[in-house]
Amino acid sequence: MNKTLSLTKILLKNGSGTWGSKNSSKKRRIPIGVLVPILIAIGLIPVFSIFYFFISSVYDGLAPIGQEGLILALGLTTVSLVVFFFGIFYVINVFFFAQDLEHLLPLPVKPSQILTAKFSVALVYEYLTELFILMPILITYGIKSGAGILYYVYSAVIFLTLPVLPLLLASFISMLIMRFTNVSKHRDRYRMIGGAAAIFLGIGFNFFFQRFAKNKLDPEQLQQIVAEGNNSIIQTITTLFPNAKLGAFALINEASLIGFGYLLFFLAISAIAYWLFMLLGNWIYFKSVMGMSESSSRRQKVSDEKFDKMTQQSSVLKAYTVKELKVLFRTPAYFTNCVIISFLWPLLLVIPLVAQSGSLEGIKQLSPYLFNENTAGLVLVCAFGFFLFTAGINPTAATAISREGQGVFINKYLPVPFSKIVMAKVLSGFVLNFVSVLLAVMIAYFLLALPLYYAILLLALGVPAVLFGAFIGIIIDIHFPKLNWDNEQKAVKQNMNSLFSTLLCFLTAALIVVAVFFFNPSMPVVFFGLLLGFGLINFLLYRLVKAKSTNWFNKIEV
Repeated sequence: MNKTLSLTKILLKNGSGTWGSKNSSKKRRIPIGVLVPILIAIGLIPVFSIFYFFISSVYDGLAPIGQEGLILALGLTTVSLVVFFFGIFYVINVFFFAQDLEHLLPLPVKPSQILTAKFSVALVYEYLTELFILMPILITYGIKSGAGILYYVYSAVIFLTLPVLPLLLASFISMLIMRFTNVSKHRDRYRMIGGAAAIFLGIGFNFFFQRFAKNKLDPEQLQQIVAEGNNSIIQTITTLFPNAKLGAFALINEASLIGFGYLLFFLAISAIAYWLFMLLGNWIYFKSVMGMSESSSRRQKVSDEKFDKMTQQSSVLKAYTVKELKVLFRTPAYFTNCVIISFLWPLLLVIPLVAQSGSLEGIKQLSPYLFNENTAGLVLVCAFGFFLFTAGINPTAATAISREGQGVFINKYLPVPFSKIVMAKVLSGFVLNFVSVLLAVMIAYFLLALPLYYAILLLALGVPAVLFGAFIGIIIDIHFPKLNWDNEQKAVKQNMNSLFSTLLCFLTAALIVVAVFFFNPSMPVVFFGLLLGFGLINFLLYRLVKAKSTNWFNKIEV
């Protein structure tokens, strides 16, 4: 156990690294261990406030009919689905893209200890997801129900244990897929294919779960279940995740011995799943990662005509932007974390609509009410806030300098102003983020009967939104680059700069949405206010980057 804990600490420390360079860490007055919790707490304030008022209203509506436990059931089930989906990312990165196994195997540790340590690292990342979703639900329900101290003790145990089962399921799927993609000398290519297959398989499972849940909810039967009271609807909602049902009943019955029994069953299911994970890991995992760091190359004879075409001169900005995009698409860790995520957000919006029959028709009927003169402005700013959030959560720009690693100083010898290199990195992030905007608008136009003029307005607002996210990310990363890494996965997935970029973009989006909600300006005022306001902000950020980027770069030390 001591070796497992020590190895987990080493993997976490080696993964997060120091935030920034040696030079910047000497000048920083606030330690990173204090700064990160502060920023997370700030980011939780608007989330918790929104959740509290919403959940309080729902609780007041469900309590009279004896179905208030639905809040806990939905919360635990939703978190399980989210953990399962994002667990695909975390498992692939931690277990397969870290490339540290060849250093771990010679150590005097058992294979089970390596597996447990790696799983614990992925589990820590999932706790951050829980922090934003489940914690507000648990606290709000406890306050509204007047729960005792045992409720909060059970809540802490369930909070720490709930991600285990869905994360183990994500691990099973990832291991099985990656086991059969490590079969060629072209390992990078097959690792990318395997990672993408695992992620899209996760999306397929998400679709199946929602479709299955929809088929289970017959309207007449559901009405009878609701009329029974006594939180009877929990049985139906938590069909897909039995641990969510057990956790919900444990919290509801926390004052009785039955609640303790539910909690023990909840823990037993997680323990059995973990035991199966150990068996599968020892059988499949180590075979799938052996030799994964090897690669191959090929020689190709190039004709004079093709050579002239390949060496055709173009603008510096275009050439470096293309170079950045090629690296992002060719490197498995970058492709999984920076490229694929640009296509995922629109798909995640479509799944609930396609999985449940009748949803599309219902939303199409609501279209006249959503885009009238009273609500169009609020819908517009919500879409803009979503674009900001997706731009912030994509790590392309927030890790652009970090991805250079210790070779970042090669840029000093290039006959190119560093400001142009920075702008090329901004543009590469802009291109990938705008893909999300374009796909989301196209889906809304074709599936939700979005008016054409409104689609054009959204595309126009998507430009300053994703550009703002790219500028914020690059400014953070150039000040605090993570250059000391031994594999690409640590440069993107285990980089705190992505978290800070996400929080800043999220807070900006929250403030704008709240302001429009309270003042309720007309749609033209919202559109031109956002377009011109963020257009000006982006211009100022561009001038700042152009003027200061070289000076910032010269202060970087490895």
